[in-house]
Formats: sequence, structure tokens, C-alpha cells
Amino acid sequence: MIPLYVINGIAYVWNSDDWYVLRTRHRICGALIGSAPSFPRQNDFLGLPMALLSEEATLLVEKGFCELYELPNVTRKPSKEEKEIVKSLEDKVLLEQIQELKRRKIEQLSQKIDIIVAGKKEKLLSKGITDTSILNKQVLLEEEINKMPKLAPIHALVHLPTEHNLSTEKKKVDINVLEHSPQGENNIKYLIFKNLWEKGFYITDGSKFGSDYLLYPGDPVKFHATYMVRCICDKDTTFLPTNMVTFGRLSVAVNKLAVLAYCNPFGSIEYQTLQWHDSVTL
Repeated sequence: MIPLYVINGIAYVWNSDDWYVLRTRHRICGALIGSAPSFPRQNDFLGLPMALLSEEATLLVEKGFCELYELPNVTRKPSKEEKEIVKSLEDKVLLEQIQELKRRKIEQLSQKIDIIVAGKKEKLLSKGITDTSILNKQVLLEEEINKMPKLAPIHALVHLPTEHNLSTEKKKVDINVLEHSPQGENNIKYLIFKNLWEKGFYITDGSKFGSDYLLYPGDPVKFHATYMVRCICDKDTTFLPTNMVTFGRLSVAVNKLAVLAYCNPFGSIEYQTLQWHDSVTL
């Protein structure tokens, strides 16, 4: 069972293995919102955590793939004992990096010791000193090692865990804590989302295209979206013709099919596609 951690009504995935399972087995895309550790100063490629739509989180819980949790103590001030644990871990990491840096420097110096000895011989000869027997490789190597500056904590690599690395209290919660729990109009949106997911589509948020969802025939990394879906949640609300034209023209501009999704009086989900015809001859 994959844990989803809820913060301010939004469910997040923090573990990379869980993200991979949700993506490959369950066709859940979510939205990566974290900074990629290898490329921190850009916005094109993001990393964990992954934020889930309320519909995605509800579906995963309903299907029995995931459970929702809150961490009530994750933002509280750490105790003295917890601070000592973190400090000991930081000291351990620093010591490991100092030892590794020293090992690599010794390896590099050992490969260049002959060049160093030759340079010192040339320097002695330039000063008129012909006795170069005083130069000892091992002694020179020790001298070079002793010249190495100590690694300062400010220059050490810092571990940035993507999930909480200390034990803390977990509180299991239900879907009602989600920002848009499936109730009222949100329930119709969820039923539409679930119906589309069961048809085999990959689904992402469609707000950047003026719709509720974008539908992909395969993983969005490999495919472009085929449909942009707008959910009609209130059957009594008038759908202005200008809005319909705007939605249709936008879909043509981005090379997708505009789809209106709604729930009929019998409780079934139906879809209506907007298609543009050629000029009509009068």
C-alpha cells in the first residue's frame, strides 16, 4: 500500500519508487513540483514531491492502491534529542567526505609524484645544488598530503532527503480532508475522471488549455494529448454559445479535440465532441 501524505488538502508522493509504480502501473501522472537535485537552477525539469489532483488521490484510495496520511508533528519544533541525532548524522557525513577527499588526493598525488620530484630536482640544480639524493618520494608525498586544506563544513555536500528521514507520528485520514473532495459538483468531476481512467487514458490537469483534463493515449512523456475535456457539473447552468465557440477554437489552435463531459439524468457519463466543418455553400 503506497502512502500519500496530505498537507493543506493536497496529497503528495515523496518516494521515487512509489512515483514509478503510480506512473507505470496505475497511469497516474500528477505534477512534479520539486527541484531536481542535479539541475536546481531551472524550471523545465522538476523532481519530487509529486502533487496529486484530488481526483487522482480519491481514485487511488478507492481502488485500494494507496492510503492517505497526515503528519501532525512534522512541522513542530524538534526536541533536543532529535537535534543531537541530526547533528551526529551531519558530523558523520562530513567525516566520510573528508576521508574520501583525502583518499582521492593521495591517489592523484601518487600518480604525479615523479613530476613533483623532477620539478624539485630542477629547482635545486638551478640554485647550484647538485646533491639531489635528499629528495625522497615518500617524504615528499607526506609533505604534499600535509599541505592539503581541511574540508570546511560550508564546502561539504549536503544530503537533501526527499521524504521525512526520521520516525514521526502518522495519522490515517479519509478523502474528506482533500482540497476538492468528491462531493456535489466535485463528485461529478470525479466520476468523469474515473470513467476516463477506466477507459485506459493517461490524464493530466488541463487548466493551461482552458479545460479540466487533458487525455493522452500513452505516457505524456511519449505522446501529445489527443483530447481536452471540460466537465459540465451543473445541468441547470447555461452554456453560452460564445464560450462553446471559444473552447472549440482553442482546441483547433492546439491541435486537439474539444470534449464536453457530463452526467445524464440516469447517472451515466456521456461525452460530446465539438467538431468544425468546412464552409457551407448557401
